[in-house]
Amino acid sequence: MSPSRPDVITGLNFASGSCGILPETGSPYGICLKLEDQVNLFERTAVNDLPEHFNGSNDISDYLSKSIFALTVGSNDYINNYLEPNLFDTSRSYPPNAFSQILIGNLSDHLRRLFDLGARKFVVFEIGPIGCIPSITRKSNHSGLCVDESNRLVSIFNGDLREMLRNMTVYLRGSAFVLGEANWLGYDAIIHPPKYGLTDSTNPCCKAWGNGTSGCIPFLSSCRNPNEHFFWDGYHQTETFYSIIATRCFNGTSVCTPLNIKELVQI
Repeated sequence: MSPSRPDVITGLNFASGSCGILPETGSPYGICLKLEDQVNLFERTAVNDLPEHFNGSNDISDYLSKSIFALTVGSNDYINNYLEPNLFDTSRSYPPNAFSQILIGNLSDHLRRLFDLGARKFVVFEIGPIGCIPSITRKSNHSGLCVDESNRLVSIFNGDLREMLRNMTVYLRGSAFVLGEANWLGYDAIIHPPKYGLTDSTNPCCKAWGNGTSGCIPFLSSCRNPNEHFFWDGYHQTETFYSIIATRCFNGTSVCTPLNIKELVQI
């Protein structure tokens, strides 16, 4: 990364597709940057690149303390790990509550490390209703729109996440942890799509591999009305639904708690 790039101080994305909280998650699908690697990249940026843009360590600390660190992580640890018994033995080794605690323990370690590097304002999103994504619904025998068992798994994690963030706000002085409660919103949009201006909440918009259970097939046309679809491919939502989440997180009180983004910026 060149220190002269303006995006060093206007916003950077360290995320990596297919990876998760656990280092082994995503490994069968190719090379990706596990969460530890992503934090390492941030540390390298903070140590090597930011000094080129600020006058001393105090200015850097002030900048980092005002920055917002957004994390959306954990779904792959279920979709690509716990729910893949042919690839991983985690579901045989750990009951759901124990697995959630392993994820929470690892995630809290990374959040503490970010805090130690200067981060103070965090937005951490829940795992969405993975039991409703085409990658799972089209591979499972179930009744209704979603696989309830898969949704129950992530509800355990989401409950533990809420408690962990509350505790970290108390024990890490000067920190602010916001929980992005996106699970209920996603589920509600899937069950009641017209309420959100959607006409399809079950099928991928693009032509996806594996009968719609995976990523988009290159060079094939997508649906004509992506703004009316909930799912883009077998895993991910469309820009339309992400915009709904973002708008409510910035301005409302029903998704991001105890503060929305506008309020978080001001503290």
